[in-house]
Amino acid sequence: MKKQTKDPSASFSKILSRMVMACGLIVVIGGGVLLEGQVERYFMRDIRFALERAPEYGDPPPNIKIEGLRHTNKDMVLKIFEEDLGRSVFMLPLDKRRIELMSNPWVQDATVSRLWPNRVSVLITERKPVAFVKREGGAETTVIDAEGILMEAPPSATFSLPVVDGVGPAVEIEARRFRMRRVERLIKDLGEHFKEIGEIEAADSENLRVTQPFKGRAVTLILGNRNFKMRYENFLSMAEQLMEKLPNATTFDLRLEEQVTAAEERTSHE
Repeated sequence: MKKQTKDPSASFSKILSRMVMACGLIVVIGGGVLLEGQVERYFMRDIRFALERAPEYGDPPPNIKIEGLRHTNKDMVLKIFEEDLGRSVFMLPLDKRRIELMSNPWVQDATVSRLWPNRVSVLITERKPVAFVKREGGAETTVIDAEGILMEAPPSATFSLPVVDGVGPAVEIEARRFRMRRVERLIKDLGEHFKEIGEIEAADSENLRVTQPFKGRAVTLILGNRNFKMRYENFLSMAEQLMEKLPNATTFDLRLEEQVTAAEERTSHE
């Protein structure tokens, strides 16, 4: 049996071939990196991709399109993009600008997009206020949404909302959120009846109270934490009789099903 011997020249050819392939791969990768760098510099420096400044001082930049604003201050939104003006939209930090937009209490969500070659689109989703927040000794200018987020009402805005007590700035956000979710459930449950409500006391979320005018006086109804519509309608069905029987009553406890208990207001001579 003959022994086969390896041809040294064949082994050398294989090694040389692999070295040539490796060098070629390095050249291709290096060329790609170089090309990528050139493309990136092109997008960063070419004036055609620059976000245009306003032609006149005080005017909004022409290439920033903002949608969804009702109560959010437009100047505040534009100020966030101030340092991007005159620079390529390629350099615009989309995530950072979105986070900055959402730092405004009115902004629930925001989308920032590049529109080539040199425009920016901003879509704002605003929070929906469900009530005014009661303040000590002053007019209600703060509104609140169902998640307990507080917002200052713009001077030009007009809202037809009830006033809620017990959800002010001094209350922790988690407690505010829990109370407002219960308030929102009350609002939905009462339906058309809710338009009669003037104020909601939510400090005790297990015993929500509502105040409304009725037959020439303000009455407070204790509704508890569930079955709001049924309890409210139960009161309405007995209201005439209760008012005649208890002319000084101002607070009615509706938490006992099919029964209303009243607390009469004490007079000064009692």
